[in-house]
Amino acid sequence: MLMNLSKEPGWKSNKGGLSKSLCGEVHVGGTPHMIRTCDVSGSQSTKEHTWERGKVEHLLPVVDSFHLYDRSGRAVSHDERLQVDRIPAIVELCIQAGVDIPEHPTRRREYPIYRVAGRLIDFEKRFPKDYSSGKDISAFGFWDTPLKSGGVEKNLDLLSDDIKGFAEKGMEAWEKMRSGAIKLMQKYAVQTCGYCSEVQVGPNGHRVRQCQAFKHQMRDGQHAWQESTIDDVVPPVYVWHVRDHHPVVLVDALKRYYGKLPAVVELFAQAGAKVGESYNGVMREDVVVPELDEEKLVV
Repeated sequence: MLMNLSKEPGWKSNKGGLSKSLCGEVHVGGTPHMIRTCDVSGSQSTKEHTWERGKVEHLLPVVDSFHLYDRSGRAVSHDERLQVDRIPAIVELCIQAGVDIPEHPTRRREYPIYRVAGRLIDFEKRFPKDYSSGKDISAFGFWDTPLKSGGVEKNLDLLSDDIKGFAEKGMEAWEKMRSGAIKLMQKYAVQTCGYCSEVQVGPNGHRVRQCQAFKHQMRDGQHAWQESTIDDVVPPVYVWHVRDHHPVVLVDALKRYYGKLPAVVELFAQAGAKVGESYNGVMREDVVVPELDEEKLVV
């Protein structure tokens, strides 16, 4: 399978990458589509895309979040932005829900915490334990912690030529990850900025002033935090859906008849995996795609 990423015309390659920004359009398939949707600054007047080979991060963009040693403690300040680790938000959500990762330690409490009139009451300070589980742990700077060697890596036990098997396993993992994250987010709060895509896993957002969205000067770069959705933590990249019985090349004149799917789901579907019923509405498999000479007759 080929993943194609559209970029602006007139780009130049150098050792640092591309000199112009990408428009973000992704297509899954051997032949890229001909739908003219490239409308970024500097694009062609015809809005046609120029394609290059895509990578995994174009299908699955990673959303990072500051790792909190104590999720009930104070928020990360602007001066601490370079001292605190940033890890994938989905990983941070699992850590706060109980998963222990040695490289990213976190504080586990056995006594409840209450907030009364804006004041935090920590019962562990009133009834301390006989030991301190975090006395030798730094609250930040985990990148200096050496990794433990000798671990046994478990690889996916599938035949290298079993493409359909990989696709089915991948589709199952994708659905399981999203459904599991939704259940965790019902109990463990996740915050997102109302202006940009910044995400912070925890009861409160951080205080790092790095928002560059609309009118950020009036807010001194501070984020406007609100409750996140699953698409903020695991953002789906929607691509045009290529049907099995339809010609491979998608044309601009018939784009209103085409459906869409998340890029990961489209990749697995083209490899032979079955698409769940929850995507029937966006796939539009029930819509008949006419031929080009028939399109003008459609009412």
